[in-house]
Amino acid sequence: MGRRTNPAIQTLKGRTAAGALRLLGLLPFRLNRAIATALGRLLAALPTESRRITRINLALCLPDQPAPERLARQSLVESVKNTFEIARFWHRPEDGLERVVAEDGDGPLRQAVANREPVLILAPHLGCWEVLNFWLAREFGLHAMFAPSGLPELDELIKQGREHFGTTMYPATARGVAGLVRAMRQGALTAILPDQVADRRSGRFAPFFGQPAFTGTLSCKLIKQTGARVFMAWARRLPGSQGFEIRVRPADPGVHDDDLDYALTTMNRSIEALIREEPAQYLWSYKRFRRQPPGGRLPY
Repeated sequence: MGRRTNPAIQTLKGRTAAGALRLLGLLPFRLNRAIATALGRLLAALPTESRRITRINLALCLPDQPAPERLARQSLVESVKNTFEIARFWHRPEDGLERVVAEDGDGPLRQAVANREPVLILAPHLGCWEVLNFWLAREFGLHAMFAPSGLPELDELIKQGREHFGTTMYPATARGVAGLVRAMRQGALTAILPDQVADRRSGRFAPFFGQPAFTGTLSCKLIKQTGARVFMAWARRLPGSQGFEIRVRPADPGVHDDDLDYALTTMNRSIEALIREEPAQYLWSYKRFRRQPPGGRLPY
């Protein structure tokens, strides 16, 4: 039998995490950003696990990058900024939305929503994804799945922030997926993080920057079931300012292909194209290749 988690310890972890995020959320934005920048630079200077994973991922995915160390440092700083921003925006969602100062490529998305077409947004770990969630919810109404962390106090904080603008949340269960499909067939817009490592029953290996990456199949299956229009989107952190630009791009048409392996490959290709717009704002410290095909060697 598996080892049971002590409920008291889980409660303590949840309260500690939620409390720390709430404290960060109270900081004025300039101070929030300054502390995040300093901490990110520290993580980049010390032999941290985040720095090690970032270097490995960049060597695998962008081997021809002319200044890999500089990009690794920038990525770590941007990742810490994202964590600090999210803490503030869960606490003050309006503040996050008010910082959206520009939109690029959103015309076709608006037309698809106006036509009441089902729409699927693929939003990888790039830029500030919570700002994107808020923008989608305000502009179009958002339907999204929620996978509990196992820490109820933390989950409640996250849900409060995400539901502030009316997002409809679905549990990450078979019933939740069925509810999401019904909503999409009626013209709802949903968003999914497509670059997480799926569990063993929910993914297949597909190339990602030339590396085999265990890729979740849910997005492509939803596309086939609903005939959804598919867009890539992210909230770009603007340089030298406290604002964000929402960027929307059409996905590779191959995501609609009947061949699931080909559809997953083209989905990852679309994610790559989005990342190349601003590689420093991607979460390179995530162990994207922690599952390997038979005979593969774990890079971490």
